[in-house]
Amino acid sequence: KRLGAYAWREALEILRDRVRLTVALFGTAFLMVVFGYGISLDVEKVPFSVLDQDQSPESRAYIEQFQGSSYFRERPPLSGPTALTAELKSARSAATLEIPPDFGAHLRRGQPTEVRALIDGAMPFRAETVAGYVTGLHQQFLTSMAKENGLTLPVAPIQIETRFRYNQAFRSLDAMVPATIALLLVMIPAILMALAVVREKEMGTIANFYVTPTSRFEFLIGKQLPYVAVGMVNFTLMSLMAVTLFGVPLKGSILGLTLGALIYVTATTGIGLLMSSFARTQIAALFGTAVASVTPAVQFSGMMQPVNTLEGGARLIGTVFPTTYFMKISVGTFTKSLSFFDVLPFLLALLAFVPVLWGISMALLPKQER
Repeated sequence: KRLGAYAWREALEILRDRVRLTVALFGTAFLMVVFGYGISLDVEKVPFSVLDQDQSPESRAYIEQFQGSSYFRERPPLSGPTALTAELKSARSAATLEIPPDFGAHLRRGQPTEVRALIDGAMPFRAETVAGYVTGLHQQFLTSMAKENGLTLPVAPIQIETRFRYNQAFRSLDAMVPATIALLLVMIPAILMALAVVREKEMGTIANFYVTPTSRFEFLIGKQLPYVAVGMVNFTLMSLMAVTLFGVPLKGSILGLTLGALIYVTATTGIGLLMSSFARTQIAALFGTAVASVTPAVQFSGMMQPVNTLEGGARLIGTVFPTTYFMKISVGTFTKSLSFFDVLPFLLALLAFVPVLWGISMALLPKQER
């Protein structure tokens, strides 16, 4: 009853504080939109322009390879060589093509010819991707020309074909959106939870805990339960956004994902509970929770690179942080069709964090004022 009383009191405080309620319910949804559209690594509709000095059927066929690709978006043709540099300097085009005179005549006679491609290298990753697109379309043009003229191109001694078992379309959103859910569920719930006990200390209402027979377990878990419920609302909202707004299919076990989210939110609010147990001001609790939760989640939990590729202290942090395991559950159920039994080891690993965080929090929270 005492645990339920504290849970009901904390729930009423959340409902009455409109600012905190708005952040709790819609903060993750807003960040989900920002991160979802902002962290996409897909390179599409690259603006390109062409200086065609040949104007032959062959040069037009070459340009049509780029016009018909979803990766490129054509800009008006260029008038001269000086316009090539100006187009790149102004960033109106990310790539330019210069087709020399007699391009078509050389092709018909089987003589060597060339096309110059200039690519904006301000962003190296994007430039390398665009260069790969240009190379692929160039090779496609050579193959089609050879077939039309009854020629056989020399075959390379070794051919490598890359095939993706998961995420065949190679959409970065399919991987990044489920990872963003894991990141946001450690950020907002942990910070909200961190302010709960500290607020009682600053307002003096912590005296109710000191003078009643309420145990530390009853007090802390009672304060935590409303935030776990808020976290699950956030999880449901973000999962719906992932499927409907970003078009990321949920292929795996919904039960495994939901149970994983419940345990994960309990663990992440436990991090905030731990910070709130010994911090004396809301500023200290907020800062400490942000550093202790967001940084490991972004850097060491598999969002940027797999944990098993890390070394030393970075790998240790990734191994003992709950986001690592929910990241595998979230990404795995969304993109890899993982069943409940596939994610069961990660669920058990997450579950181990909960009693540990509870125990440390209870040990750090004094029953009497110091």
